[in-house]
Amino acid sequence: MIQAALGIIDKMRIEVYETSDYKKTPKKTIFVQLNPEKYIRRNNVIFSEEQPIGASSGNLGFNKIDGEEVTFDFVFDSSGVVPPGKIKDGKGEMSLLDKAGDVLGALSPAIVNPFTEVKSVEEDVEAFKNLTIGYNGDTHQTAYLQILWGGFKLQCRLKSMDIEYTLFRKDGRPIRAKVKCVFKATTTHQIMVAQQNKTSPDLTHFRTVTMNDKLPLMAENIYENASYYIDVAQANQLLSFRKTETGQKISFPPIK
Repeated sequence: MIQAALGIIDKMRIEVYETSDYKKTPKKTIFVQLNPEKYIRRNNVIFSEEQPIGASSGNLGFNKIDGEEVTFDFVFDSSGVVPPGKIKDGKGEMSLLDKAGDVLGALSPAIVNPFTEVKSVEEDVEAFKNLTIGYNGDTHQTAYLQILWGGFKLQCRLKSMDIEYTLFRKDGRPIRAKVKCVFKATTTHQIMVAQQNKTSPDLTHFRTVTMNDKLPLMAENIYENASYYIDVAQANQLLSFRKTETGQKISFPPIK
């Protein structure tokens, strides 16, 4: 309520983690200088192409659903026209005073001392780069990130970063940069299996027998071929395909 009355805008924040479970307190929290004007969400399906010798084209076989990619353009500006972004330790929630200061800074006219040089934006860009895509010698990998902005939430890692410098001092040092970042979602294996609800015949599946379940019908559901019930019975050392009991766990091995 107070924030709305003061015209305070929620800044996008990027939490930096060292591990993939996102349970510990983040190492740092980045508050962007300006919220992005747009973002792009990209979803990929990976196919395996099987092309017979001499054929002009091949069949596309489903391989997997790849993690979502989200692209943002971030602006870094050290000219003094826009209040700077912030990097805080831990969760680093911005106080109401911090947010109000950003509003006042944006409303007040930029006054540049003609006798002092505006600082280069390179330092701010480098700090952002080190936290998001820099190599961590302790964990031997780059950081895990969590992007939070209003109702938007993405657990991810930074896949690529393109830095475009667009405004310069007289000595050629940049004071404005546009940084295009492509973030790749990090979905845990358990969540991915639940989302995809995979029933691939190339994987081992386990099913619990329920009342009225018949092995041929279960084989049909897994392999789309009821005749594999004999192989399933052998794999589970069943004396007869009719000898299944409610509550019994049956494994369905990959088709060879």
